[in-house]
Amino acid sequence: MPTNRTFESLDAREEIAELAARLIYDEGIRDYALAKRKAVKQLGLSPRTMLPTNEAIEAALARRAAEYQDEDDAERLERMRQTAVEVMRWLEPWSTYLVGHVLEGTAGPLSVVDIDLYAESAKEVEIFLLNHPWLRFDVHTPRAGGAKEPETIFEFDWHDVPVSLRVWPLASERNLKRSEHRARLPAVLALLEPPGSLTPAAS
Repeated sequence: MPTNRTFESLDAREEIAELAARLIYDEGIRDYALAKRKAVKQLGLSPRTMLPTNEAIEAALARRAAEYQDEDDAERLERMRQTAVEVMRWLEPWSTYLVGHVLEGTAGPLSVVDIDLYAESAKEVEIFLLNHPWLRFDVHTPRAGGAKEPETIFEFDWHDVPVSLRVWPLASERNLKRSEHRARLPAVLALLEPPGSLTPAAS
């Protein structure tokens, strides 16, 4: 049963943010809205409860990663970033960006490598993938559609590392906001540089 906490409670929003971050990190949930709804339900709060912002979730996620990541997690993150480099090089004919938790350094045990690709059409990318029969992939078309959704999502394993390749219309690359965190190949390579390296990160 929902508690009688006011839906304007700042404490409730903080609790939701912390639990949503844990669900994202531990269970690999990628939809922030879904993580918030699950957190509200698990905390027994009213569906009308004021929800935290995505920025609050990201801050809580960063705290959780900093607190719980161990040596194995660090090695897994490095392997996923190396996978991103390999896939982005393989997809060099197109404009690609690493996004999401692998870029942010907050990848959990069930996270995937999220790569955005911009192309004239998703079909040309699919043909490219089909021309490499050693790669088995699944195809998903987002139901909502529109400018905020990719045209097509290809999911596959790259040497046992899960990758989600989101294909967007080429024209939409011009509308990318500077505030959105993403990295081209040189910037991803910089993430793999040893600490103390003077190699600059390119965006």
